[in-house]
Amino acid sequence: MHETYDAMNTAPTRAFLVGVKLKDELQSDAESSLEELTRLAETAGMEVLAETVQPKETPDPAYFIGRGKLEEIEAIVGELKVDAIIFDNDLTPAQTRNLEKVLDIVVIDRTSLILQIFAQRAQTKSAKLQVDLAQLQYALPRLTRLWTHLSRLGTGAGGTAGVGAGRAGGAVRGPGETQLQIDRRLIRTQISRVKKALQKVEKHRRIQRKQRQEMINISLVGYTNAGKSTLFNALTDEHRLAEDKLFATLDPTTRLLDLPDNRHVLLSDTVGFLKKLPHHLVAAFKATLEEVAEADLLLHVVDVSHPEAESQIDAVDEVLKALEAFERPTLMLFNKIDLLENEAYPQLFRNKYPDSLMISAQDGTGLEALKDVLAERFSTQDIEVSIALSYQDGKALDYLYKHGEVFDTDYQGESIQVKAKLPQRYLKALERLTTNSTGLN
Repeated sequence: MHETYDAMNTAPTRAFLVGVKLKDELQSDAESSLEELTRLAETAGMEVLAETVQPKETPDPAYFIGRGKLEEIEAIVGELKVDAIIFDNDLTPAQTRNLEKVLDIVVIDRTSLILQIFAQRAQTKSAKLQVDLAQLQYALPRLTRLWTHLSRLGTGAGGTAGVGAGRAGGAVRGPGETQLQIDRRLIRTQISRVKKALQKVEKHRRIQRKQRQEMINISLVGYTNAGKSTLFNALTDEHRLAEDKLFATLDPTTRLLDLPDNRHVLLSDTVGFLKKLPHHLVAAFKATLEEVAEADLLLHVVDVSHPEAESQIDAVDEVLKALEAFERPTLMLFNKIDLLENEAYPQLFRNKYPDSLMISAQDGTGLEALKDVLAERFSTQDIEVSIALSYQDGKALDYLYKHGEVFDTDYQGESIQVKAKLPQRYLKALERLTTNSTGLN
């Protein structure tokens, strides 16, 4: 990556967290968000030394926080020898610059912290490209802060800073300003290159999805750390990373899920969502999240043991709206019931979401019931077929046994009379395998 934003990937180890409760925000929401910021910081490998929340009607245009709170933080920074201040909000480039000038340490906002974690977690070429794009887009308006080692003085008469008058009376640019222009052009060039590379990835994904159109596609969605990857592993016998950390996995994974009655669907695990998830980050990961937008069914996994479960549901819904996937058919799965002490608590969610299921991906509770529900849900798409199958089309019989339910086979002289039930989406593939047969209906 270009040196202008490498600083974002160098995580300081000792952090002080700052939250601001704005006018229309509840104090409990601000505190909960700061708790989540603590987990984000720890996921990024930092040690959180202290935190503070300031009630404020509107952000201060210069510092986001008030001047008095800034002096208080300055004293704490000196006392605790803090490496970085992390804000639970997004800061403007000017606010970041002003804060760093006063505090003389690194200032990180929520988006920058999430980008650090994504950069650490990205494993595949696709995920790395998407993180690169998000970082470049984040860095572009902040280049003035990152090029502080360059002089920004003009060389014209009178020594005026920024732009001065040259000998010929025209404006001349200082060396720092020229470097900023060069750097902006380099960043924009890199953004263009990454976007082109991502277009190739998207094309490859579209081809893969087209090849899988004959199968039902189900996507797991949910708040980060809701237990999606654990559920994915339990359902598919996969061994995907499932840590008790935010954004434990970034790269989507798709595997075959076997259901009762000889049914097979594709199940995809995707990146977890988060409150205040930056819009440009959602946009950067749109290639990955297209799996969600085009799924036949979403399984919305909720950590029912979390005190903020309802607000996490709302946060996931907001991201789904941004992806234009909010209207997709959805089944709510309330996970981690093994951690509940109050048995009445799940009933509140059953009342609000009557078709939901209570499960534990960790100990397997409810997973067989989930498979039964999925099999029954998609059985309505089945059709009955009757065919005089030519012996030359023997592969078609194997296909029926593999993807459907065969009721009767009568081996006759020139053909096999077959009666079966098959999901409708497999019918075209069956037709391609029965070119020498008759009576398919």
